[in-house]
Amino acid sequence: MTNSGFLDEVEGERTQPGWWPFGVLAIARWRLWGLPDRFLVGYVLAVDLTALTGAAVAFHALPVPARDWRPFWILLACCLVYVEVSRSIERSRADFLDGPHIDLNSVWMFAAALLLHPGLAAVVIAVSFAYRWLRVRHRPVYRQTFSAAASMVSAFLANLVPFAPQEFAIFGAALLYGLSNTALITFAVHRSRPGTTLREAMFSPADYALEASTIALGVLLAWALVDWPPVLVLIMGVTLVLHRSTLVQQFRDQAGADGKTGLLNASKWTEVATAELARGRRRGLPASVLMLDLDHFKVVNDRHGHLTGDQVLLAVAAALRAEVRSEDVLGRFGGEEFVILLPGTNRFDAVTIAERIRHRVGQLLVSVPGGEIGVTVSIGVAAQPRDGQALDTLLAAADRALYVAKEAGRDRVRTMP
Repeated sequence: MTNSGFLDEVEGERTQPGWWPFGVLAIARWRLWGLPDRFLVGYVLAVDLTALTGAAVAFHALPVPARDWRPFWILLACCLVYVEVSRSIERSRADFLDGPHIDLNSVWMFAAALLLHPGLAAVVIAVSFAYRWLRVRHRPVYRQTFSAAASMVSAFLANLVPFAPQEFAIFGAALLYGLSNTALITFAVHRSRPGTTLREAMFSPADYALEASTIALGVLLAWALVDWPPVLVLIMGVTLVLHRSTLVQQFRDQAGADGKTGLLNASKWTEVATAELARGRRRGLPASVLMLDLDHFKVVNDRHGHLTGDQVLLAVAAALRAEVRSEDVLGRFGGEEFVILLPGTNRFDAVTIAERIRHRVGQLLVSVPGGEIGVTVSIGVAAQPRDGQALDTLLAAADRALYVAKEAGRDRVRTMP
């Protein structure tokens, strides 16, 4: 798992190719020092120092068994070779995913945690992240360092579980590795995005399934290195296919995503909402549609510029995500207009949800030069069966209700009488 892109950008740290990112001067130029959340700065440093201290203590207190050197060099070579063969895939993924995402290096790193002396495992992890930084993408160094440190700490914790590659206890080590790494990264994401909930900072179920798959492949790799080394080639091939499949899925998701907010775009929302309504009809469940429009959004763009307007759209999108369920279908129709399908929700509950959304959006504050600005939203509500059954009929009813809310003074929730 990597936190690539998870912390706010500030000026000062060089990340261009050719600038070696180590040494006291390099650390002094980290963007980390410019982050406004001093607790987050301390947290990142604490994880980094824990990893460094753990590796140093391991090398000092525990002799390195001679049998560990052979798998160490094999796993190190696997990391380097895999970065090269998957470089084009990972660069494409990084271009599409500007935030935190799951990488597939846990295959090699968890195998190292299972098989090697803790200090050697830390070296494999550090080399893996450093080489990816050099060959794939130059992210701010403190982020890459934190990701590596989180993986090292997770590996140290997994190493505390007594196991052998053929024993059932290995799954306990795998669970501890995955949970601890997820917790370390998720907390950092949460702290770096003020106003977001822990739920919003978490990855999707598909991402966690991908992480579990890479850890499972790490278990198989550790077993193979002990009993059947030729299987290593097959595991690398399977990992590469899995890696490429994530890129294909990203392309599909990106085609249906709004470029400014990451929500579904109008065409994709219509496709998903139509399918969801059909599913609800088969089950005899109602559904409601909310049509939302930001009040006086043009004034925000005219006074503060379109970049500030984009920040407002992002903040509103985050607020909407926080107020809806995972099964609700959330999209941006364009401009300042959003739309939400609420499956299994009657008219009364839809109005309650709309009021909650209106209240949350009204509390938003977006930083601008010289202060902060807020925004309000008007919402129209339509529900089955009162306002129709088909999606286009519900949208038309919600749009008319939205017009009524605007005419009533804005910052209102309305339904059709």
